Amino acid sequence: MLTSPVDEWALYTLLQFYDSELHCFTFRDYQLAPTLEEYADIINIKVQRKIPFVCIPEKPKMDRIAGALYLSMKDVTGNWKSNGGTHGFHVKFLIKKADALAVEKKWKEFNALLALMIYGLVLFPNIPNFVDLTVVCLFMDQNPVPTFLADTYYTIHSRYGKKGSVGGCLPLLYEWFTSHLPKIGPFVTTKDSQKWPQRIMGLTANDIVWCPIRMGIEEVKTSCGTFDNVPLIGTGDKPLDKEIFESVCFEKGTDPKGLEKVRSVWNSIHTDDQTSLGEKNAVAKQAYTDWVEDRVKNRLLPFSKVSPLYEQPTEVLTATVPADNYTQMDVENTPLREERSDTQLKHYLVDQKRAELTHEAKMLKGGSSRVQKRARTEKGERDTTVVVEDHQKIIKRAIKEAEEKLKREYREDLKAYKLKIEKEARAEAKSLKKKLEEKTSKE
Repeated sequence: MLTSPVDEWALYTLLQFYDSELHCFTFRDYQLAPTLEEYADIINIKVQRKIPFVCIPEKPKMDRIAGALYLSMKDVTGNWKSNGGTHGFHVKFLIKKADALAVEKKWKEFNALLALMIYGLVLFPNIPNFVDLTVVCLFMDQNPVPTFLADTYYTIHSRYGKKGSVGGCLPLLYEWFTSHLPKIGPFVTTKDSQKWPQRIMGLTANDIVWCPIRMGIEEVKTSCGTFDNVPLIGTGDKPLDKEIFESVCFEKGTDPKGLEKVRSVWNSIHTDDQTSLGEKNAVAKQAYTDWVEDRVKNRLLPFSKVSPLYEQPTEVLTATVPADNYTQMDVENTPLREERSDTQLKHYLVDQKRAELTHEAKMLKGGSSRVQKRARTEKGERDTTVVVEDHQKIIKRAIKEAEEKLKREYREDLKAYKLKIEKEARAEAKSLKKKLEEKTSKE
């Protein structure tokens, strides 16, 4: 994740859509907000069913720290130093200790110290060259996903409307954002990073990848105690005022009662699965869409509107088609939308595979066109020359074969998808026509 390329213009554009009142990103007719389940899926770390990191203990238990880091009590108490109003370990001590463990080949103990330094210097940095108590507690808790998500929201919200950069888990935020963007078509072919605002403004709710295919989430957290405003669990109807009214964001030490309330509700995590939530789909009712568009009119968007990049579905007015029938047909079309997302993903995999193989080819570019190996026979009477094929040619052939295979699959899937779309569209149009004729004859 840390070595993944991040397009700064993409994140800069995303941050312009931040809705400070709702703590999400509001676009022309849809909203996006990172969730615990999405972050856990991206970094492949499950969210533990326990209270996440809320506040560090005033007096940490040294024996627990020693046990978690495989250090002696003498090492812990002798190197637990104060710095910047907190306590922790200097990195010099941790490196020295890790080097000694590596020499002794005590890899379990070595890995614990290495992981702690990654937490302190990379994931949750605070004081340079110092791993503080906060990081030690996060490491021992083994539940970093809620803190990743909280860092994301806090850094964005605290910098909203102010000068300064937004830090904290930017590669993770970028991965989350791009997972919802189209993988084929005009959005992808427009490569100029300077046009990110126009590209994003050209997308509608119909173009967004709502349910990434890789996510096999069986249940989601829908509330914590009295807090039931978990975002984007269901966008079928307009949200209630109480669901968007209360949010929590305050500086450390400014609201002890609020902090205690947050801590207590984490003991009452409520989850729902497919049984209670229904089948996963990306259908939003008109009431919700109207609510988002009204909000956009009131707060305005950061960039000028442009024409949609993709062909949009034919708009069917509820004045001519009963709302219940329209909603039912919209739900029935959900599998078609998911198939389109599947096709987009396969196309994306073609590009990804090509990029990977091209990179390998560049790495081996310096190799000679023909490599000779000399091997002696058992008697040593003569040398045998073995001609080995050029590595670059092997890679190029592999690229071509992989591309052709994936393109064939993509063309077949796309053809089947188009035929199915046309068949469903004809049936739907015929059904609508019949219902309108019946309604007209009755009138």
